[in-house]
Amino acid sequence: MKKLVAVLFLVIPALAFAQVKPSLVKSDKLFREGKLDEAKTLIDVTTASQDFMVDKKGQPSKDAAKAWYLKGMIYMGIDTTKKAQFKALDANPYATAKQAFDKAKELDPKATSFTKDATGFPLLNFQLEQVYANVYFNRAINAFNDKTEDKDKKEANNQTAFESISRTLYFTPKDTAALLYGGGLFAPAVKAYDKGIEWLQGYIAEGGKDPQGYALLANIHTAYKKDNVTGLKVLQEAHAKFPNYKDFTAMELNIYLTEKKYDLAKTMVENEMAADPTNTNNIFLLGQLNREMGNREEAKTAFKKVLELDPKNFDAAMETAGLYWADAKEIKDQMGKLGTSKADMEKLKALDAKYVEKLKTYIPYIEACEKISPDDINVLYSELNVYGDLDDQPKVARVKKRLKALGEDVN
Repeated sequence: MKKLVAVLFLVIPALAFAQVKPSLVKSDKLFREGKLDEAKTLIDVTTASQDFMVDKKGQPSKDAAKAWYLKGMIYMGIDTTKKAQFKALDANPYATAKQAFDKAKELDPKATSFTKDATGFPLLNFQLEQVYANVYFNRAINAFNDKTEDKDKKEANNQTAFESISRTLYFTPKDTAALLYGGGLFAPAVKAYDKGIEWLQGYIAEGGKDPQGYALLANIHTAYKKDNVTGLKVLQEAHAKFPNYKDFTAMELNIYLTEKKYDLAKTMVENEMAADPTNTNNIFLLGQLNREMGNREEAKTAFKKVLELDPKNFDAAMETAGLYWADAKEIKDQMGKLGTSKADMEKLKALDAKYVEKLKTYIPYIEACEKISPDDINVLYSELNVYGDLDDQPKVARVKKRLKALGEDVN
């Protein structure tokens, strides 16, 4: 008897399901009433019905395309709803929705509308698709901007942002904002570099006017794909289109410096300086070039000149401090190579005195960086290092306290 009851329980749902008759009108009504579970069941039956979807000649029926489009809308409702009971209806409703939309457009590619609003007025496809695109765009932005410190959650958020912007671009493939954010930020965050390049090229092709589009594209080629040749071509094209956007010049210089093409770097910097000798960007480039070529004093002069013209320039302040630290580190490295003989101990004593003097010269420059950016972790750790070497315990305690306040684990 128990076995018979169990069999009946298995059969009854199948019979109930079999009694559901295909209906586009009822599916639409249920969807508009927010009954996504019932709407899903009915539209699945409808699109699976050979009698409903195919005419007597074996061709798609007159309502077949509308049925597929409505199925896409219903599954989109499941994917975008906030109600848990509806979310549980399908593990991947977007995939089904996309397949349904594609099928509708395949059956009737010229249709501008497949459905109507509550008053009976046709809803244009592009209007509905813009709504869906906006939902996914906002989902992508919110996920990417979540400032969680949890690494796994951050990775999950990045993946959500990438997948959501992909869905945005399915509905609105020419959306320049989505192409820019997706290509420049979301794709690189999940290491989808080729997709990032594709989207940024799309942004440029669609007339995107933000020069950052070129900068982000060049960065993917150079920083991630390690393709300086292509990156340089992008920057040169960008520089011709946006001649006043100085980041392109700096990025181009970095390519030359990375590849140690100092002759090209020197020519470029000289041209920039000739065009505008008092421009801080150009003076900064001169400092970078001299630093890479080992002209430390000339580099210091250039970066200090930038700070004279722009006292809050953090990059110039850090470059200057770094050069003075390099002076001190040279002596520290010499000290580290000494042995324990009496002669070496004498040398160590003399070098230590020089090291202390170099550190004292360096301190004002690294402290100047802290004044510009008080919460910069790299600056604070640099200060901690030098204060420790000078055994300045009050300042060591101050910096440790500041680092702990910023969430750093400092002993």
